[in-house]
Amino acid sequence: MENNRITDTYSHFKESDFLADTYFQEWVYSPTPETEQFWQQVIETFPQQKAVILQARLYLSKITFKQQLPAEEAVEASLRQHLLMIQALQEKEVPLNKVRPTLFSVRNLLKVAAIMGGAVLLTYSYFFYQDKYNKQIAQTGFGEIRHVVLPDGSAVDLNGNSSISYKQEWKPGQPREVWLNGEAFFDVVHLQAKDKFLVHTKDLTVTVLGTVFDIRQRRHKTEVVLQSGKIKLSFNNGDAHDVLMKPGEIISYNDAVQKIESAPIAPEKFTAWKNHQLILTNPSVTDILAYLEDNFGRKIVVEDQQLGQRSINGPILLNSLDDALFVLSTILNTEIIKKDSGAIIMRPRTNP
Repeated sequence: MENNRITDTYSHFKESDFLADTYFQEWVYSPTPETEQFWQQVIETFPQQKAVILQARLYLSKITFKQQLPAEEAVEASLRQHLLMIQALQEKEVPLNKVRPTLFSVRNLLKVAAIMGGAVLLTYSYFFYQDKYNKQIAQTGFGEIRHVVLPDGSAVDLNGNSSISYKQEWKPGQPREVWLNGEAFFDVVHLQAKDKFLVHTKDLTVTVLGTVFDIRQRRHKTEVVLQSGKIKLSFNNGDAHDVLMKPGEIISYNDAVQKIESAPIAPEKFTAWKNHQLILTNPSVTDILAYLEDNFGRKIVVEDQQLGQRSINGPILLNSLDDALFVLSTILNTEIIKKDSGAIIMRPRTNP
């Protein structure tokens, strides 16, 4: 791979792919103006990958060496010992306004700095690794659907370009919490009433008591569709009241305007993506292309803006991006042009 050329490969990279990429590692560990410019261009070319790239960079920067995990008691004991040593050094110090700094005092200051640095590093490493290894992360690439079973037996189907994170173990009597980015279909196991199931997105939290529902969090909108059971939505902005949802209902929240909308819906249409189909309610071409961009990671541009306002009825197969674009180009009488930048142009066909 040429380092000075942005390739479409990066648009499909997962975090693990970036971590294994030698040129990415070089950027993290031995950055140069060339590598900095290259990866900034990658982010600009594939803005949907920015969060993944930055997360992978942060992860690599924090695991440059193997770290043994001390017990919590050992961390506290070590910290107490370091504080006692610092106190002893401070008591031996002569006030600076009485004598000139000597090699001995400078050495003591360096010792204090080293002790403090060691204590901070030891404590930080413990909590960082505790959090890292207690958390499970499941994610999908563009165009991928993945089935995940949670610690309590609840099932989650992840749509493309989505991720969930959760603790490795869930203890009885404590909330079962999942953090979602993207879209997922949840089939939650009902336990005791006190064992709440919570799904967090950037805009709201869903409280569940044994139910089946779908959450789609894309761009500035979060949509929740309830198929069965009962759920409560709590909004993070603090102004909106909690909402109790009924089966067959969709709640949409737009964080750009902080607006909540409710409407009846056929849940099986909203969750048709599980069967590799797209069925939207009176969708415009612009709506369909936005969905394809979010799930397949390619920028799609329609040169004729009037085409973007047209509506298309019937399901669109989502087995691949090429299949979906072929259907759209046939219906709209357009040609598909793929650019080296990764963008896709839909251009009206010219009559011969």
